[in-house]
Amino acid sequence: MAALEQEIASVIRFVLDSVPGITPYYWSIPEGFIIPSVFFPQPELTPRGDTLLSYAVEYNLYIKFFSGTDEDAYSNAATALNALCAARLLVPLIDETEAAGGGVRLKDPGGVKRLDTGTAQLTLHWDSRRPYNRVDCQKVMHYNLDLKAAEGKTE
Repeated sequence: MAALEQEIASVIRFVLDSVPGITPYYWSIPEGFIIPSVFFPQPELTPRGDTLLSYAVEYNLYIKFFSGTDEDAYSNAATALNALCAARLLVPLIDETEAAGGGVRLKDPGGVKRLDTGTAQLTLHWDSRRPYNRVDCQKVMHYNLDLKAAEGKTE
């Protein structure tokens, strides 16, 4: 399995903590998967400019919840959505040693919708800002400015 980026892993952890007892799947769903379960596909990434010193990558994550009934799948997705909203859409960042400090601020969620029999989808969006690569240059240490008075003028 490819290494999960810290922000994606933090969102996944938050969703799994908010809906206990659900089986997670990443990147693909195997035949005969267990229900209730949740599927975290690769997010859609859209890069864009942000500031003079940084760029942003917009993440769109479409999380699918599976259960034996439409109501249970919808309920699990709604439980995750309510937990995110109750946390003011701030997901704590994690690393290998648990809490890393800071957080991921989600945009307004796209909500929960029924996709198919026993399937509901929770849509999440957020921006990740990153600095441009910096090229270290030597700074100007000293400069001279020669001023000449125009001819015929005395100062």
